[in-house]
Amino acid sequence: MKVLVTGGYHSGKSSVVKFLSGGRSIHIDKHETTVALDYGRVDIEGLRVHLFGTPGMKHFRVLREILSKGADGVLFVIDSADSRRDEEAKAVRREVDEFLPDTTRVYLANKQDVEGARPPEVIKQVFDIPDDVPVIGTSTVTGLNLSLALRTLLAKLIEKVAPLLNVLSKYDGKAGGISQFADTMKFNLASTRKVFNWLELRGYVEVDWRAGVFWLAPPIKSILERSDEILKSS
Repeated sequence: MKVLVTGGYHSGKSSVVKFLSGGRSIHIDKHETTVALDYGRVDIEGLRVHLFGTPGMKHFRVLREILSKGADGVLFVIDSADSRRDEEAKAVRREVDEFLPDTTRVYLANKQDVEGARPPEVIKQVFDIPDDVPVIGTSTVTGLNLSLALRTLLAKLIEKVAPLLNVLSKYDGKAGGISQFADTMKFNLASTRKVFNWLELRGYVEVDWRAGVFWLAPPIKSILERSDEILKSS
């Protein structure tokens, strides 16, 4: 699963990737600012998540577009302690609207450890963020809510495909399950392969095409079962 970590300049994106990946991220910078990308990997309950952090400066638009391709979700980082950077962040958000118009997002009101930082509800209002989109107060200094932000995003991503997963669960591990799923969904062979390739690439299922069997990954079952609990906690 690919998650894009983006936002305005100096909002804390690199630190978010570094924290979530347990300090094992790759960071390409110059003069202490990201000029290419940040990359980190984290396993959450067995689900592998690839984190791609973007540079925030205006002239890196093309690189942000390249890094956004194929992203399943977005962690959008905002500097809640410096309103002077709001316009930069809004410009990057317009890019995300263009590059990933229907992609699930969670916003991070970062730098909550700084005196005078605006709380999440103020950030939601300033950036006109819809009520159903989470805005979570975070800090890369203290680690406040960073893991919660990622888990909330994952829960929302699972929730988005829950109707499909619920159908899949009926045929999980059953002989001929792939064909039965295709019949239920009225998919032809090409559509069925496309769906299962998409699911397999993200670690949602394991597939044995010869036997016509698939298995939902245990982490997906666990996250799906607890998605309501995770979303309520945010």
